[in-house]
Amino acid sequence: MRCLTPGTLAELADALSQLTEKSKMIAGGTDYVIRARRDGLEPDALLYPGRIPLLHELCLGERELRVGAMVTMRELAEELDAVPEFRAFADAACDVGSPQIRNKATMVGNLCNASPAGDMLPVSWLYDAKMELLCVNGSTRLVPISEFILGPQKNALEPGQAVISVVMDRRPVEGCISAFKKIGSRERVSISREGIAASVCVGKDGAIAQARLALGAVASTPLRIPEAEAMMEGRRLEDEELMADVTGVVQRTIHDNCRPANRQYKTEAARGLTADLFTLLKERM
Repeated sequence: MRCLTPGTLAELADALSQLTEKSKMIAGGTDYVIRARRDGLEPDALLYPGRIPLLHELCLGERELRVGAMVTMRELAEELDAVPEFRAFADAACDVGSPQIRNKATMVGNLCNASPAGDMLPVSWLYDAKMELLCVNGSTRLVPISEFILGPQKNALEPGQAVISVVMDRRPVEGCISAFKKIGSRERVSISREGIAASVCVGKDGAIAQARLALGAVASTPLRIPEAEAMMEGRRLEDEELMADVTGVVQRTIHDNCRPANRQYKTEAARGLTADLFTLLKERM
């Protein structure tokens, strides 16, 4: 097995041209190692882009947030914990696996893996994230996350392409607060059974001017909840009736999109999950 370790984007593009259908590209490798042991994977080549400095950068500018393909969950949690509009990413990243996993696992790897339970998926949906792809000819293009993730373990990457960053427009959420909560089988080191992310902009009068909600681990891909988003506008987070109304919409969305085997559990679990989300948002006002 060959190991390709490019040091620049140009070298990465050249390395992509050498890959076959049996080749694999890894970042943190936390998902790949499990699959390799479970399924007996024997790739003819492994491509590791970790020597490219640009891919380790997390850049928060006036217009956008750009997360390089090699930025780890630990780095994501540490860098964005103090950024209110993107704190939902920190919430999700700090609860991925164990500290050892977070030191290696990457946001881009989590998205490329495209597991419905992936914690980065609903948060990326929340911000209308775009995946920046490098093509074998050296060109780049942006693909909306909703077009990149096609279903469980399926993404839109074609031969000769690699994700080099995730890009979020900062302007639509400027001045907002955000949060992410999930339910797992245990408190720590748990795979998400249900997750919800929110971004809320509260005006000077205390009323909600803008709201975004995204559900994860319910359907094959995350779900935005426009009915609940519209319901929140003009009302206050402290309004208990609002939380009850939003909970009802969340439950109905889960019921209509979840597999029958999990429908009852996830619909009922939405009560506590939505309440926890509201509590977190109110703490951050």
